[in-house]
Amino acid sequence: MAVSSLIGSLSKEKNVSLCIYAGKFSEKFLEENKISFQKIKSQITRSEAESIIDAEHPDIIVTGTSGGNTEQELRNAAYQRKIKSVVVLDFWKDYSRRWMYSSYAIDKIPDKVCVMDEITKKEMITENFPEANIIVTGHPYLDKIFNNNDDELNASTDNKRQRNKYLFLSQPLEIIGVRDYKIHPFKTLLNALKKLADIRNEKIQLTIKLHPVEEHSEELCYLAEAYNSDMFEISFADKTGQLKELIRKSGTVAGYNTIAMFESRALNKRTVSLTAGPVKDSLLCAMKEAGIETVETNSDKIFDLLNKKNTKVRSNSVFKGGVERCLRVIRNELSVN
Repeated sequence: MAVSSLIGSLSKEKNVSLCIYAGKFSEKFLEENKISFQKIKSQITRSEAESIIDAEHPDIIVTGTSGGNTEQELRNAAYQRKIKSVVVLDFWKDYSRRWMYSSYAIDKIPDKVCVMDEITKKEMITENFPEANIIVTGHPYLDKIFNNNDDELNASTDNKRQRNKYLFLSQPLEIIGVRDYKIHPFKTLLNALKKLADIRNEKIQLTIKLHPVEEHSEELCYLAEAYNSDMFEISFADKTGQLKELIRKSGTVAGYNTIAMFESRALNKRTVSLTAGPVKDSLLCAMKEAGIETVETNSDKIFDLLNKKNTKVRSNSVFKGGVERCLRVIRNELSVN
């Protein structure tokens, strides 16, 4: 989404012609905005990447940092042909792992890397990324959703009617670094919400949105069935449903540490991050800036937090300028060619 957020502005640049390749998570965004693109898989071979680069013959490539190898194989092919590369980092974790398929060492990367903030830059330097190649730009996607969606914001805020409607954004625990646990973090949330329903004597509705990589979760299904009652209604969202619509219909959104938490705050929803696994200082600072509340996966602490009145109001100035600063990096690289 970080790179997709630049496409509209890049298309308006003088003397710039775009060749866009997109995986399934970006397809919908591009289709909604009527942007032409070619589909590409998340895993490709080196020869496939070379064929694309040779066919398009770009002056520069701009990629994100997804979980597959495609973007890195394109960077490898570009590196072999001395074509400049700009990488837009999209989240505050797993920096070195995002270059795991590279044909060059981390301390010798040729890519210019746009990162979200100074803390991220320092964290990457400790992982041997060359300081000269890391440029603090801000996050273009967060810039876009926090500073250009006032109409959506107004349509999404109905806190009184939605006070007892909760949305849980699931993630596989191994993704957030949780492998050994006595109590599932989701169970601590359920305990807190059940207590809240009992004390308020009000019905609470909880919708569970599975992560795109989760086809099914036996643990979540078991817990949902065990806690479902007349005063605590738990259901799973349709996999084809729109995340934005689920957020709009909720009063509070809870999860771990995903970009969707920031999307929730952009729509001025109360957003609670359960600290179940290790979280980098940069992410903690970004969540605080966005107004995301963090809490340990402890039922009593979650209850205490949720039982307090929400005073978080979304600021229109957070994450501002990410799009323009990324464009400057791209322009600069093009001018050096």
